[in-house]
Amino acid sequence: MKLETKQAVPMLVLSALLFAGAAQAHVEVRFVEPQKFSDVGQSTMDRERVLQDVQAHLRSLGDRLLPGRDLVIEVSDVNLAGELEPHGRSMDMLRVMRNVTIPSMELRYTLSEGGKELRSAKARLQDMSYLDSFNRVDANDSLRYEKKMMDDWFAKEFAAEIAAGKQLK
Repeated sequence: MKLETKQAVPMLVLSALLFAGAAQAHVEVRFVEPQKFSDVGQSTMDRERVLQDVQAHLRSLGDRLLPGRDLVIEVSDVNLAGELEPHGRSMDMLRVMRNVTIPSMELRYTLSEGGKELRSAKARLQDMSYLDSFNRVDANDSLRYEKKMMDDWFAKEFAAEIAAGKQLK
């Protein structure tokens, strides 16, 4: 009997891990012609970091959806808050924030479950009061305004799915 118990424990652990993986929504983020995006930074490294951060943030938002849901987001434009401007003797480029340099993003999403499309739409995200509104994102995060904008859109767009997911927990 002790032998059976020892064999059962690893099976239970494996089952729990498999169930935990299946208990989340699947989120895929694609960038459509990112070389044509309005503003994702100046250098290649900046652009790659921004796109990775946007992708990771959208995926983390998708974790709030009901398990078994699939969300595909195709981002077709990103325009970061502020504008790069030369400053100082060496003319270093710094991002300067002004009320008229709002963050924006264009995307298309499809929400499905079991291969059946539940909802699909285009969205243009923008935050016209990004400098004046409360922001919970860390002040040291270089994409704090864009992340807040994505958070606000996601909470509004997927409110029913988020509420249903909370009821299951």
